[in-house]
Amino acid sequence: MTRLALLPPYLFAEIDTARRAALAAGRDVVDLGIGDPDRPTPAPLVEAMAAAVRRAANHRYPANPGGTALREALAGWLRRRHGVTADPGREILALIGSKEGLGHLPLALLEEGDEALVPDPGYPVYGQATLLAGGRPVPFTLRAEHGFRPDWDELEALVTPRTRLLFLNYPHNPTGATADTALLRRAVAFGARHGIAVVQDAAYLEVAFGAARPASLLAHADLKRDRVIELHSFSKMFNMTGWRIGFAVGNAGLVRDLARVKESLDSGVFTAVQEAVTAGLGESFDGLLADVLAPYPRRRALIVAALETAGVEVFATDATFYVWARVPGGGSSLDFCRRLLDGAGVVVTPGIGFGPAGEGWFRISLTAPDDRIAEGAQRLRRL
Repeated sequence: MTRLALLPPYLFAEIDTARRAALAAGRDVVDLGIGDPDRPTPAPLVEAMAAAVRRAANHRYPANPGGTALREALAGWLRRRHGVTADPGREILALIGSKEGLGHLPLALLEEGDEALVPDPGYPVYGQATLLAGGRPVPFTLRAEHGFRPDWDELEALVTPRTRLLFLNYPHNPTGATADTALLRRAVAFGARHGIAVVQDAAYLEVAFGAARPASLLAHADLKRDRVIELHSFSKMFNMTGWRIGFAVGNAGLVRDLARVKESLDSGVFTAVQEAVTAGLGESFDGLLADVLAPYPRRRALIVAALETAGVEVFATDATFYVWARVPGGGSSLDFCRRLLDGAGVVVTPGIGFGPAGEGWFRISLTAPDDRIAEGAQRLRRL
């Protein structure tokens, strides 16, 4: 049996097939399924990219770890934004999107049969990458009554001599849950006590709207001592999903091991894309981010009001661009999403696709244009 055969089925395929069939039949479908920002990358970054593309020197192979200018800009941004001090030469690594780093880390850190603790519900890549590396994903349950945060007693009970990784993701996809200081400190201590590398998927760290901005895990760690690594994405903070750039920052040993895998499998991020991101990390960052995030609070308010009018329970959060809601009346999340598409022409994502603990819930993405969000809200009111 190949490792591909171990991967679970793609549980969103049925919904996607039904969506395509509805569109082909001429139906008006409001797609609130995928988390792909609808608005363009900020114009100053597009202009910086256009200028960089014209420079012939950028058409050659890029530096695999990322150019010096980008890594120094990232180090400065981390220090100003999150109070994190990182060595740009040893503790920062450019990625072809944070998903690439998540996929490669198990290859760097697991031997055959080693275990990784993965959140349930959670982003499916954590478990899939573990399986492809020959490891065994061990789910830990995130429950609504705990604010979709880890139950540390459960995690302690799951640790074995083969446990090598703990995946965390805050702000959390799909629920929007956030981590407080106590959680982050406990995660660092947990990893140190058990000799486990703690991997924080920080793709949504900047997609937050509360008075207190979510904190970096690394602000509560000593990178020289603690085996922690955090993966960031520009897909969300700069509307760059198609540009494919992110970065890893953390313990130099973990960053080095991830870089060794990358050396064998890819040739780095296009230098022109690096230059565009570097331009966005300076004095203009706050303004660029504010413009990117501006639509989401009003979109969330529309959708949440519609769901509450329909009597649907919504998990309260002020982070990510998702709404996590309980299936009305209980039952299968996949069946509910199928009925919602058939009856109302609205696409949402079944919670079961994020793991067994996601059953009974569904996720709505706020990354559709304002008029489609408004139309979707009207249809949801009639649930």
